[in-house]
Amino acid sequence: GWRRRHARPTMPVIPAIGFAACGLATLVALSLGNLPGLAFLQPNEQLHMRGLSDIHVKNGPGIATYLPLVTRARKRNGVKLDETQYAVVRNSLTAEEVTIEGPTLYFLRPHEVLVAGKHGSDLRTKIVLEKQEYIRLRDAKSGNLRQVHGPATVVPSPHETVTSREPQRALKLSDLEYVIVTDTLSGAERLVSGPALFFPQSAYERVGKALHKRPLSELEYTVVTDTLSGSKRVVQGPALYAPASPHDLIGDTSHAFELKQHQYVKLLDSATGGVRVMRGEAVIFPAAHEVPAEGNPAVRNAVNVDDETAVLVLSLQTGQQRLVTDQGLFFPQPLEEIVEVRKLVRVEPHEVAIVRDNKGAFTFHAGNGTGDESGAAFHIPPFSELVTMMWSSGTSKEDVKANVVRNAKQVAYKVPVQKIDLRPQYAFFEYKVRTSDNVELVLEGTIFWAVKDVPRMIERTGDPKGDVWYHARSALIQAVSKVDLLEFMASFNTIARAAAADEAFYEERGVKLYSLEVTRYECADGKTAS
Repeated sequence: GWRRRHARPTMPVIPAIGFAACGLATLVALSLGNLPGLAFLQPNEQLHMRGLSDIHVKNGPGIATYLPLVTRARKRNGVKLDETQYAVVRNSLTAEEVTIEGPTLYFLRPHEVLVAGKHGSDLRTKIVLEKQEYIRLRDAKSGNLRQVHGPATVVPSPHETVTSREPQRALKLSDLEYVIVTDTLSGAERLVSGPALFFPQSAYERVGKALHKRPLSELEYTVVTDTLSGSKRVVQGPALYAPASPHDLIGDTSHAFELKQHQYVKLLDSATGGVRVMRGEAVIFPAAHEVPAEGNPAVRNAVNVDDETAVLVLSLQTGQQRLVTDQGLFFPQPLEEIVEVRKLVRVEPHEVAIVRDNKGAFTFHAGNGTGDESGAAFHIPPFSELVTMMWSSGTSKEDVKANVVRNAKQVAYKVPVQKIDLRPQYAFFEYKVRTSDNVELVLEGTIFWAVKDVPRMIERTGDPKGDVWYHARSALIQAVSKVDLLEFMASFNTIARAAAADEAFYEERGVKLYSLEVTRYECADGKTAS
């Protein structure tokens, strides 16, 4: 009954121990969660692997493998850009930059890095333009400018910068406005008139300030000058005027000349020197180069020539004067100038008026018909004037105009005299004289005198009344000095008549002294009088 059993073959001891060690190491590695050479990537992750001589990237999702001994690997997230963002990426090998617009999830390529913006952020905000906005961008690489109008979302290229801090607004022009636009490249200018919402046509246009159009009423005008050619033109109202060219310079607003039937205006063309006279009734708009030929006021009244009025007119062409007496409204010719309006000079029967011409000759007009044939009323002819004499008077010029008589006894004033009164007239005097016994007396009295020969008077004296007054005083002083006080008191009227007996002095001056009367006398010294 004993059965023989065969023994089972057995494994070698050493190989079994090695296998067990490997399995144990694997279990330890798995327990630590770090499997060398493997990377599990999410959809938004990327593995950046830098080897000995190159760089590789692996985008998720997925598993990436690498040789850990010769490769340095790191995970990084993709660049997430929304609709309002963009980023600038630079290739560190070529230095080339590109713009990445959102929305996107962008994975950087090998050798690519994000370029930070002005504020240090890797992500930049797109420029949003509204409907009335625009923006200009300058390319630093080429130097070119470009302009983008709204509404738009603008993503600058890597080398572009915005020329202004904020987007610029389009210029809103009303019906009353216009603007001048200059092309900075060519220097050409153009004019844009409202109403309009104006955007520059290119990035090189410079927009000026909004200017106001010129409103002109029916009676207004303005002179417009072309600054390129220098030519001028007149723009008349009614109008809302905007320049036809950016080179037009608008002058001041002026008022047309409104002329009534009896009015006129004289206009001088400063370009040609020509003069024209425009009469009413009319509304006159001057030409571009015309200005009023006469001073303020430019509009003048025609002279109504009648029996009492004449016009002295000077010809600017010949220098001659003429007296216009034809009745009616007188309007001067273009080369005529009104010197003065002359009223009819009337001479009373007891008066004489003297007219002197440019050669110094005198003409005498007597009211009683003893003068020349011009009669008692006349107009002063051209190149002539009415002679004005200055006579001594005890009454001032103002009192004479006011018909005030002061009965003064001293000739302290000079008054103008144009018409010589031929009637006898009184002059009052107050003289101081001395008798032969050295008594000083004060004499008061009257001088009764008249002008008799006007031509002789004007030839010999310019102040006949003064001559009579002072000569009478001199004659009385001489006459009284020859008698003593008692003799003077006994015969002072006889002495006064003797003093007036010098007829030759008065005749050669064309005057006559009728009488010299002493009406009152007294001693200058009160003690002597008592």
